[in-house]
Amino acid sequence: MIIRKATATDLPSLVVLMTEFRKFYHQASTTEEVQSFLKDRLEKADSVIFVAVLEDKPIGYTQLFPSFSTIKLEKIWILNDLFVSEKFRGLGVASQLLTRVLKFSQETHRHQVWLLTGNDNKNAQHLYHKIGFTNTKFKHYVYNF
Repeated sequence: MIIRKATATDLPSLVVLMTEFRKFYHQASTTEEVQSFLKDRLEKADSVIFVAVLEDKPIGYTQLFPSFSTIKLEKIWILNDLFVSEKFRGLGVASQLLTRVLKFSQETHRHQVWLLTGNDNKNAQHLYHKIGFTNTKFKHYVYNF
């Protein structure tokens, strides 16, 4: 398996993976919406996407967005997406994607990686703890329009 930065040529495969990711979190979207969103991210380079490729087939991805922490006064990455196609789960793909994210974070002098997952996503939570992520003392809130 290879973990590498995604490029524009990965767009069709990333659309499929992100659509699956969104379905996992019960979010409806059209292929066109997902494609437009990803195309913008790749063209504007305002996120970093890593893709896991097995035998020339993308089977998972993760997406990072740059941000800052005023509490730490440091640059950080926000890991917004981490997804592995269902039939490839249990093979260590997510772990390898996270390992690449952490290495990339050090290479880019980011001092933290923030992420969140569903309260019921126990498999992901177990993996995050195993890799070294910790729960924070903060509660996450969102305001939807």
